[in-house]
Amino acid sequence: MKTMRPGEANKRGNVVTARIVPIFLLGIIGYSSWVLTDLVCLKYLIHPKHSLLVRRETGSAIAVLVIFYLLLLVTLTCFGRLILTIITNPGLIPRGEQYWIEKEQQRRSGRSAPRKEEALEYDSTKGYTSRHLRRQQDREALGFRAQDFWHRDVFVCGWDGRPPFCSTCYNYKPDRAHHCRELGRCVLKMDHFCPWVGGIVSETSFKFFIQFTFWAALFCLHTLVVMAYYFARRRSEEPGNFINVHWILTLIFAALFFVFTAGMCGSSLQFAFINSTTIENFTRKTKVWYLAVYLPPRVLEHYHKSNRTDLRLITYPRPPEEQFQILKQQGANKGDSDQDVTAQATNGNVTTPTLPPRAYDPLSTTTSSPNDAVSSQKTTNNPPSPSGSQPTVSRPTNPSKMETRVFAILESPPGGNPFDIGAGGNFREVMGYRVFDWLFPLRASPLLDHSDPVSMYKLGSVVESMKRGAGIGEGAASLRYGGKDAHPTSEKRSTKSKEIKNTSRQHRRKHMKRKHSRPAADEDSRAKR
Repeated sequence: MKTMRPGEANKRGNVVTARIVPIFLLGIIGYSSWVLTDLVCLKYLIHPKHSLLVRRETGSAIAVLVIFYLLLLVTLTCFGRLILTIITNPGLIPRGEQYWIEKEQQRRSGRSAPRKEEALEYDSTKGYTSRHLRRQQDREALGFRAQDFWHRDVFVCGWDGRPPFCSTCYNYKPDRAHHCRELGRCVLKMDHFCPWVGGIVSETSFKFFIQFTFWAALFCLHTLVVMAYYFARRRSEEPGNFINVHWILTLIFAALFFVFTAGMCGSSLQFAFINSTTIENFTRKTKVWYLAVYLPPRVLEHYHKSNRTDLRLITYPRPPEEQFQILKQQGANKGDSDQDVTAQATNGNVTTPTLPPRAYDPLSTTTSSPNDAVSSQKTTNNPPSPSGSQPTVSRPTNPSKMETRVFAILESPPGGNPFDIGAGGNFREVMGYRVFDWLFPLRASPLLDHSDPVSMYKLGSVVESMKRGAGIGEGAASLRYGGKDAHPTSEKRSTKSKEIKNTSRQHRRKHMKRKHSRPAADEDSRAKR
């Protein structure tokens, strides 16, 4: 019999609970519907007992039932869409190839599978499946490629310029992604694992989660008001102080779930307005974001001409073996997750990472320091090395391998959110651009569109201020570089302004000539007459 560590038992319990609790909620909804429909509306309002000496209230019963079942219909629709999204599209990030290589090696060696965070071998997209089918699904689930992060102009990185790397999934974490211990997978913009709705709430299901909690709160509030009013009235009408277990249980369920759903809806709306998540909110006011910002060749050329060395630079792509060497140096464990790292950070056990020792350039066998990292122009020109010897260059036959990109590592102020685009913009990015989309779960969240080549998510004013402070923004480039070596955008603006001034002067001269020529022509015409 296999023994199970306490952590794995908790994960197994959370996953099993997430499958049972939604059924339990549906049972409570069905029970409350029966109580309000049969015991309250039919047997009390429409067909009351003769001993109560009260008149029939058919109109009130119809109004109560119509509102109740309309709210119930919308609530169940949101609940169904939420669970369907969590099961079919939870926002999982594909595992890296190294993960499957190690799994295959362990299988061939006859050893048991390591107790990683995917202890249940569970995949939310297809449930419990075989090893080969899971591997095929992982390779087909490349809606985006996490390893292609450096093709964007801005991405989240660490202090050393490299994005976070998951030692469990063996893949890079995209912007704002976190590792879920219950599923053993990295999840896009993970908010929290919620057993009440059957699994993980991420960027794919966050909109539907807000809609479900909103309509569920209204549904519970309506049930609470109706049950409380008629329960109090019947106690006053019945001489023996009316007590009914079904009425009391429904009243308790409505009160408890109203407080719960209203609180969850309020906190989720707050996160939507400030563009944050439950995990990010723990360090929202003190978190420092590190962003790698792409430097175009002309900006990079001006940077080196001005002899600046104040920016930390890193060149991509990096050598494939670099990440695994860093993992060994830092002593990363295969079971590490974001929750474990956060716990270590609170205990003060986090060490500051070091910069990459060399800036990797696929065109050359030599390397340069990160602050001297330049685009491929310098490597192709073969500059002399400090020792005086010429470095050897091996040019690949594939032109795509020659592309290198240089990024500046920028640091945000504490508490600055680079993805905050304003309360209205943040809300529309999550809920949609129409009021209809805000209320009903038909369309997916606009947040799922990651086709922008600039960044995975829309960037706010914090990023622009970071770029200006580093001297690579539009407003600060002309000040930092100055003179003739100003930023290209400032040069274009100055040339355009000069052209406008010249054209305006020419128009003025023509206008003055016309004015002077008109009186002379009038005098000649008068003399002829």
